[in-house]
Amino acid sequence: MFELITVFIFIFNFQCTWGFKMLKGIVIQHSIKNAKNMSPNEMLIDDACAVIVDDVSRIIYLWVGEKASVSDKFKAARIAHILNWRFFGGAARIIQDKDEIKSILSKYARIDEEMPEGEIKAILG
Repeated sequence: MFELITVFIFIFNFQCTWGFKMLKGIVIQHSIKNAKNMSPNEMLIDDACAVIVDDVSRIIYLWVGEKASVSDKFKAARIAHILNWRFFGGAARIIQDKDEIKSILSKYARIDEEMPEGEIKAILG
């Protein structure tokens, strides 16, 4: 039993140290699309909005493209705000600075997980 606990602690520390983070997100561009398997370059464009959630760091990245429609901007902001309360009890950090988002997300090859579709439908109605 002791060996099993030791192995679990080692794996947990290894994952935390090396940052095996699973990001999940959506892209809003006239409709809502799941961002699973999308690269940051595909998501972070001028005519779209994106909401990316990092569960490990408790960070929500809110990308708002310059040319995105007003309704897409509203939906993205609303989704980020409500997800912050549902996932983290309002304690997550929401990052909106485009340069910071690009520099952080450029370290990731792609988005790994799907955003729960039921959550998004419940938020937008």
